[in-house]
Amino acid sequence: MASTDHRLFLKHFLPAEAVVKAYLLSATGDMRTADDLLQEVSGVLWEKFDRYDADRSFRPWALGVARLEVLKWRQGLARSREVLSAEAVEALMDAAAEHADDADERLVHLRDCVRAVSGTTRQMLRLRYWEVLAVRQIAEQLSKTVSAIEMALVRARRGLRECIEKKLARARGGAS
Repeated sequence: MASTDHRLFLKHFLPAEAVVKAYLLSATGDMRTADDLLQEVSGVLWEKFDRYDADRSFRPWALGVARLEVLKWRQGLARSREVLSAEAVEALMDAAAEHADDADERLVHLRDCVRAVSGTTRQMLRLRYWEVLAVRQIAEQLSKTVSAIEMALVRARRGLRECIEKKLARARGGAS
């Protein structure tokens, strides 16, 4: 494909990526699996981009492809009791599509809120969510107990949630 096709694909894919990843994460419960599936989804979308109808929204198409990739992944794990039912996967996809705009807005505010976090808390968040380390590994790296890390992460997530809610309220004209 030409570089203009690549740019056009990215113009559509990048705004949908966070919602697709959120759906994949909620459907799999595992960040690495969600990342792997996101790569599969983006590859399928790229391969089939010439069939995309530009008169329709890209996000539902991307979520549909993601749903199919989750179903394929589930088939590969059919013997595991940890796999979500097809109905649950469908419900998650519907919820992801329904809340996509809100998720985009929350993501923007999350980025701002994370920038405001500093010190050890920021380091813990980085280790947990960017490097995807287990709590035990973080505790070892920071010479703290697992309980201390768990509690600090709970507080950090609570603080980020409160920060996001305040920013949402301000953006929507509410009091905070």
